[in-house]
Amino acid sequence: MIRIAIAQIRAHRVRLALTITAVMLGVAFVSGSLVLNDTAQKLFDQQFRTAAAGADLTVRTATAFDSGMGVDVERDPISADVVQKVASVEGVSAAVPVGKGTSRLERDGVDLGAAQLTTWIPEPIGAYPLLAGTAPDGSNEVAVDKAAADALRLQLGDHITLVAERGLDVVVVGLVGFGDADGPPLGMSVLASLPTAQNVLGLGEDVSEILVTTERTVAELQPVLARELGTVMQVATAQDLATAGAESAAANLQMLQVVLIAMALAALVIGSFLIANTFSIVISQRTRELAIVRAAGATGGQVLGSVLLEAVLVGIVASAVGVVLGIVSTFGLRSLARTFGVSIPDGDLVIQPITVILSFGIGVLVTVVAALGPARRAARVSPVVAIRSSAVESRRFRPLRVFTATALLTAGGTIALLPTFGAPMVLLAVGLALALVGFVLLAPVLMRPLVRLVAVAIAQTIPARLARDAAARAPRRTAVTAMALAFGLALMSFVVIVGASVKDATGEQYREVISADAVIESAGQEMLGGVHAAVYDEITALDEVGVVTRLKYGHWKDGDATSALTAVDPVVIGEVAAISMRDGVLSELSGGGIVIAERVADDRGLRVGDQLPMLFARTNAQQLPIVGIMANRVAAALQTDYVISLDTYREHYAEDMDASIFVLAAHGISPDRLSTALEDALTDHPTAQVRDQAAVIAGRTQAVDQIFGLVTVLLAFAMVIAVLGIANTLALSIVERTREIGLLRAVGMSRRSVAGMVQMEAVIVSVISVALGLGIGFAASFAAIGALSTIAPLPAVIPGPQLVLVAAVVACAGTLAGIAPAWRAARLPVLEAIGHA
Repeated sequence: MIRIAIAQIRAHRVRLALTITAVMLGVAFVSGSLVLNDTAQKLFDQQFRTAAAGADLTVRTATAFDSGMGVDVERDPISADVVQKVASVEGVSAAVPVGKGTSRLERDGVDLGAAQLTTWIPEPIGAYPLLAGTAPDGSNEVAVDKAAADALRLQLGDHITLVAERGLDVVVVGLVGFGDADGPPLGMSVLASLPTAQNVLGLGEDVSEILVTTERTVAELQPVLARELGTVMQVATAQDLATAGAESAAANLQMLQVVLIAMALAALVIGSFLIANTFSIVISQRTRELAIVRAAGATGGQVLGSVLLEAVLVGIVASAVGVVLGIVSTFGLRSLARTFGVSIPDGDLVIQPITVILSFGIGVLVTVVAALGPARRAARVSPVVAIRSSAVESRRFRPLRVFTATALLTAGGTIALLPTFGAPMVLLAVGLALALVGFVLLAPVLMRPLVRLVAVAIAQTIPARLARDAAARAPRRTAVTAMALAFGLALMSFVVIVGASVKDATGEQYREVISADAVIESAGQEMLGGVHAAVYDEITALDEVGVVTRLKYGHWKDGDATSALTAVDPVVIGEVAAISMRDGVLSELSGGGIVIAERVADDRGLRVGDQLPMLFARTNAQQLPIVGIMANRVAAALQTDYVISLDTYREHYAEDMDASIFVLAAHGISPDRLSTALEDALTDHPTAQVRDQAAVIAGRTQAVDQIFGLVTVLLAFAMVIAVLGIANTLALSIVERTREIGLLRAVGMSRRSVAGMVQMEAVIVSVISVALGLGIGFAASFAAIGALSTIAPLPAVIPGPQLVLVAAVVACAGTLAGIAPAWRAARLPVLEAIGHA
């Protein structure tokens, strides 16, 4: 049977080519995603290990946790006398003070982005070797990593502006690398002398951290230094900091990883439809051949094993090629992610053995599972029946199949709706998966009436009728082909509807709550801030300004999770925002309490007067009294479920940058005039931007556009597999119908009519796919929107033009997939076709 399996693959290698392509593309998605993830993690590890390689220990202000949501927490600066204290500890050979922090670069009034400003330290302690120019020494000199300089087209001698706590005009005097590379894998680095860094970052005489080297072992010095400095200081090894820093940086890529894995699974699901269809058709065409094998003494189990062996061999070949293709495609995935605003580090690819094994195994497993149904049907046919039968599907469907499909569809739909009523969100995915399985099982039953309905609606010509009969004669085959394309379209319509709904809700919530005439935010839109605190003081003095208030954001630990909070002025915020309270009074925030969103109160059973346990990086565990419960739409507009006062914020956070400043125009001042006055006043703050409501909303929805745009592009690649499925099915069905086509030609049908018949079948399948895909997409998106509405108000939005465009593209692609099979069918020699067995 092994020889037979190998011989069958050789004999049908052309017919299996598209199946191999489908598996290959699916595996490529998986391997590419895993390689990209491993590469990013390894490069982050290298980046932070390189940064800490020259020092044995690092002394920093102690905090309860190091980072939240991928962002390092702000630490209190270290006084200069601590540097002397560290240097005097026995065993310390060097104690190097470092001033570092986040700044923005600006040139000629144009914001160049955020950069890590740090102190220039020569090697071997420093991680930045000088590649060109000189080391920064003067008060207005900096060095920039070469990779960033190339990207920004900066050259030695160029003048730029550093903006952090203070702004400073500097000149680029050097270009540096990072370890063996031209720059860090992610982000930009700017290096300056310690006094310059202290000046720009507003540290005064203080420093950010102290790098320590020792001739003793790290294990010996670390506890000694920790006892000497006390609990207010953290003494960390280079290994600890490298690991923590890499984990924090990698957290920013979690969403991309989820998207890539989800798209890989979607590609494999779509590919499984094609695999199942191909094996069904090929086995159907080999019915007589298999019967002869059975008559010669082969058992049903041997036939089953032979077909599954074919699937294994196909899976091995396709998966091997797919793994290689996925590795190569990682470069494209990295570029694609960057196009949509997701930062991916540069560097050599990291290919782990487990990645190759896992990707290869998934490809083979999916191929075998998809071929299992056709293989079992082949094994169940008796020799006598097989010899006498033609390759025509049974027109009867078992009642058990219909009952099971209906039960799964009903149960899945019900489970998917449960999160709308407060059930766990994971039930949405479980319910949709069950409903999809039920629909796939039920699809062949629905296919004949759908084919007839579509055929009547499209045309009533002879070729159209013949196409209708061919599609209806093989409902399982037609259903599988249509479901592959429908599943891809369902995902795309799901993304379009949910994305449009989220964007619309974000804008509507902001407009309902925020009434400011102008908003000042950083060009980088950092959630933790980016607008210098002096901006608030400067614009308050303007005659055109009536009311002005600021917002700050911060992270805190909520058990094992990290949550964000908003800090406001409870006295003024009500003048620029409609803060709707469900219980309590907002002004009570002045006493040091916290206001929570109603969904948090409902989920956790909290009410006004309860104590909320919170862990802050600087002040450790705290209990804040709940003084109010706000409406969910207010929480959505403020982007957090927790609100504290600015005074409380200053008790627990070291950051002094504003995230947003809301401004109302003075009486009689138009919004345009206010914006002009604000822009004139902020000429010394080039990274602070004045925005109206539309610009703020566009900024908030930009992340939605990026993620959903990336998903749509990746789904378009996955849809290629579905389109190949139509071409493959039609091509194989032509082989099956060769004699039929020959007889039609013999009784007078023209080549054009034969081509039209095959092309019309592609049209019928495409139209059915579009109808089913949109239906499934609509149902899934409404279930998801209902579930998400429990987190924040989310009315459904149907973007008609986008859906029509997506459906039209899918329909056209499916129709075009029939061109090659139609051309081949029209050119079959009549006599050879009639004589085809």
